[in-house]
Amino acid sequence: YKEVTAMYKNINIIEVTKENEQQYLSDIVELEKSVLEKMEQEGRIGQLFITEQEGISEYINSDYNHVMVAVKNEVEPKVISATYITQGQIDFTYNDITKYFKCGSEYQKYVKSQYTENEYKRAIREVYVEKICAFKYARDLILKEFKTKNTDILTESQKNSIFLNMVKKEFENPKNKFHEKSQIRDDLNKYMTLYMKVVKKDLERYQQFYWVDFDYLKKNLTEKNQDRQNNNTKYEGIDSTIATYDRLLQLQMYKIYDKSHCTNMNKYYTANTANTVELDTYITRPDSRENGMARILVLEGIKKSIEDVLKNKDNNEIFLVSTLHEDNLSSKYVSDFFGLTDYLFVNRRSDRDRQVHIHKIERDDAYEYIARMEKKIAVLYGYNPNKIKITKQEEIRIIKEQYSYEVCELDRLNNLKDISKKRMYEGYIKGKKGKIEKLGNLLMELDAPEL
Repeated sequence: YKEVTAMYKNINIIEVTKENEQQYLSDIVELEKSVLEKMEQEGRIGQLFITEQEGISEYINSDYNHVMVAVKNEVEPKVISATYITQGQIDFTYNDITKYFKCGSEYQKYVKSQYTENEYKRAIREVYVEKICAFKYARDLILKEFKTKNTDILTESQKNSIFLNMVKKEFENPKNKFHEKSQIRDDLNKYMTLYMKVVKKDLERYQQFYWVDFDYLKKNLTEKNQDRQNNNTKYEGIDSTIATYDRLLQLQMYKIYDKSHCTNMNKYYTANTANTVELDTYITRPDSRENGMARILVLEGIKKSIEDVLKNKDNNEIFLVSTLHEDNLSSKYVSDFFGLTDYLFVNRRSDRDRQVHIHKIERDDAYEYIARMEKKIAVLYGYNPNKIKITKQEEIRIIKEQYSYEVCELDRLNNLKDISKKRMYEGYIKGKKGKIEKLGNLLMELDAPEL
């Protein structure tokens, strides 16, 4: 345990751990509130959903997440910026961002290509039966937790009917819609994952065939319902359970919008909760902004999280992900900065559409990626606690790349046809012009070749 991770100007870059949690937690909570209040004053409603004290504390005390803060010396409140880098989520629950890339016919084609024809037929049949068992396990736990009448005296059909009615009530509630933060939905996926991981020890295939329903099974098997008939005696009420489970799959289906931007979806199909790191939150106090502070904190958090992923020798890839409101350009620029330029535009929850950004790093390239980001941060923001040597040619290249990025983004904003959005982005447009001028001056000072 080491409190101060690094120094930047007169600011300490610190990881918040269970040992120093009480020193910084209330400041982080206050920081969240001040940022949200400022955004709402500016009309940027729905662009930030705060984690609040309980959630932040949970991150701090977990083994997989990293909470980083910037603390200005002798200034109150002390914490001027914070970021949460999270990983180790449970499959197909709310925070499992990788699930969006494994939803749809193209993913099923990819999975099918990993098997011979006979192996595939056997696999989808076996896993579907396992999923029905996992559903029954999860359903019964949830019914007991919600204190439904004694479930031991109910038939399978009665349990299914009660459970489906509970879900329908949530789905028909306009404030819920059985969205991803629905407790029933989250618990259902959590318990099914637990069953598949611990009891069946078949988590990888569960992820692959998560969206396979009985109709898909029938279409892909040559045997006409043979497996279903053979199992009727083994699973009392199986028809009712199949119908209920498949209906729940339909209610959980994700909506991916056409304005997604993903050049090669195939390379993200191997992302899972064990090899993925989420840039969850990065906020800076509006009245104490330091240029590049959010990026500095994200970098330090990413470095720690990549080390965690690399400890598992089975992880041959690392995926960085983030979710953001399409109008939250501050978050977009942080994601872009770290290479998360591919994204899907998805419906995560009712009235909460989000861009889901992703970037893939091969295991052998992980330290090269970190070194590249460290140099980029050092050149653009002066943060270089490890005194990395950077040649003049590298400095020019980094500034040129950032200059080109800022010019392209300014052009994009200036060419927007939506006048209301253009007004909303006036501050960003002004900021881009200032950055372009500053970067141009830096290049002239370095006697850089013509842009």
